Amino acid sequence: MLKYTNFILTKKDNGMETNQKQQEIPLDLNDLMAKAKDAFKEATQGICSKLNVLMVGKTGVGKSTLINAVFGEKAAKTGSGKPVTQEISEIKVNPNFSIYDTKGLEMKDFEFIYADIANFLEEDSKKRADEQIHIVWFCVAEPGRRIEEGEKKLFDLFGQKDYTTIVAITKAQQDKDENGENFSDKVKSEFGINDKYTQRVVALEIEDDDGNIKPLKGIDELIKKTYNALPEASKQAFAREQKYNKDVKYEAALDIINKYSVAAGAIAVNPLPFSDIALLLPTQIAMITHITHNYGFEASAENIAKLAASFAAVAAGGFAVRFLAGNLLKFIPAVGSVAGGAFNVTVASSTTKLMGNAYLAYLNDNFELIYKGDFDLFSNLTDTIIKAYVEKLK
Repeated sequence: MLKYTNFILTKKDNGMETNQKQQEIPLDLNDLMAKAKDAFKEATQGICSKLNVLMVGKTGVGKSTLINAVFGEKAAKTGSGKPVTQEISEIKVNPNFSIYDTKGLEMKDFEFIYADIANFLEEDSKKRADEQIHIVWFCVAEPGRRIEEGEKKLFDLFGQKDYTTIVAITKAQQDKDENGENFSDKVKSEFGINDKYTQRVVALEIEDDDGNIKPLKGIDELIKKTYNALPEASKQAFAREQKYNKDVKYEAALDIINKYSVAAGAIAVNPLPFSDIALLLPTQIAMITHITHNYGFEASAENIAKLAASFAAVAAGGFAVRFLAGNLLKFIPAVGSVAGGAFNVTVASSTTKLMGNAYLAYLNDNFELIYKGDFDLFSNLTDTIIKAYVEKLK
């Protein structure tokens, strides 16, 4: 048996008055976990769980360096990957993320390479949506300052096949040449694209002659442009796998929170007594699981169980409702009275959003630690959730 603090809120002329009493209600952890899994599955319907990226460019253009900068060092450490065709290899970073890498666009063998890629795209179009290529990064090195006719022909092929393609101008050190012409303008002109589909990048820290380290450049912008260019169904998978842009990760998580907040409100269409807020817990645990997955943690049965146990422990102390009663009006100015302690649509939705935002703020604050591998989310998860609530409700 878990103890909840049951509140009755009544409206008075000078504000809200809170009365409380405790009552014991049963909560089956296994049942809670099973329902959370169902809620997670329902919420992710129509969303691509996988991400497949195709990297294209000449040998030495810096594809592996770019991969490591965006997706983490281990992404390109797996070597040449598994051959898919004579010219394309698959680097399987994890079960839900693959990078398809072309060996290099050598112009002397271009017709053969072009035919190989064209056949690959033809076969790719027959696959399920989550198995298809979701984004093409077409890499062109700035120091070469030229676009080959073969590169333009291949780029046009991606357009004909409706593949979202971003041109990454790699090794970007000097856009303007001695004649005052920008290479980035030439790229846009030759490929027939605008700023939305091209980005100059430096994907490796470089030390100059004076010993000064030049930082990475354009990576945030490339990630943001890619995220914006992707169809809605693929955005979350890309946000999950990229390890560099904090804002994109955060934006994708906010979309997750909004989706589950709406779902929580639907549960409370018929007002719930506060003693029945356990009905919302599966949706809220599914939301937390989804956010956790978005930050790169596996949504395994074991991890869902840990989340369920932690949230049950928080709920057992009446924590969420206790803070809700004391702080509700700060977050929901128009809530009015909650007659007889009923948990209405507005409250259900708002508390779910508050819960998600609190947890998200905690993860966002630890973004760098998470991707350095120095953050153990599950070591003391109950305290983590409580801390997040406290910080959000101050």
